[in-house]
Amino acid sequence: MEPSLLALVGLLGGVIMSFIGASAVMVVVPSLNLLGYRMHVSIGVSLLVDVLASLAVGYTYWRHGNVDLSGGIWIALGSILGAQLGAGVTVALPEWFLAVSYALWMIGSGVAIWKKGLDRRAIVERLRRYVEFNSQSKRIAAALALGFGIGVNCGVFGAGGGILIMMVLIFVFDYAIHKAVGTSTIIMAITAASGAAGYWMRGNINPTAALIVASTTILGGVSGAKLANILSEKTLSRIVGATFIILGITLTWFRLTHLA
Repeated sequence: MEPSLLALVGLLGGVIMSFIGASAVMVVVPSLNLLGYRMHVSIGVSLLVDVLASLAVGYTYWRHGNVDLSGGIWIALGSILGAQLGAGVTVALPEWFLAVSYALWMIGSGVAIWKKGLDRRAIVERLRRYVEFNSQSKRIAAALALGFGIGVNCGVFGAGGGILIMMVLIFVFDYAIHKAVGTSTIIMAITAASGAAGYWMRGNINPTAALIVASTTILGGVSGAKLANILSEKTLSRIVGATFIILGITLTWFRLTHLA
């Protein structure tokens, strides 16, 4: 595969990642699959990209004192176990089924982001009206359970779960937003590393592709962050939503036509 195409995938993924504060999986996986990589390999590469990019971003937050693993460690423990389970399950799924499921997930996410925006704090506040964690034991149990679910999602779809982890840190442990973002980035790297190990052991990672995509993902993330500070939240939501919908529809069409 042409390195320039892989670099372009990483660049676009990094820009979108900076817009939504999460992994580049929703761009990297379908793009690599459309470029000819098997779906399982595309997910494996995405996980390794998540590890490298998340560590780079997380280090910046750590230097500014915005990483606190005192609560996040419980999410990380649950996610490590879940990611191994997810990676094992995915191997048994047919290539076409995984691709179409992934595409439909993208379309649904794109429509939701287009309509409802990216205000995660508002979602957390709505959840707090119905559920309270008034003891440390309840917080730890919730973090382990939610972390396990995030890990399974990571292993199946290759998503590090940055947004979900951040929401758990805010909702369960009452982290401030900057500390939640920084900590979730480190946990995302840990979760993705667990999933990547599972894919690596099954021969479903192309390390060369991962390094090329990861390098430009970091570059795209830095560039995109500057642009994100200029654009309104509504504009960002429309850009991200439209990108996901277009990629999802393209992947669905590609897979269905190749099944015919």
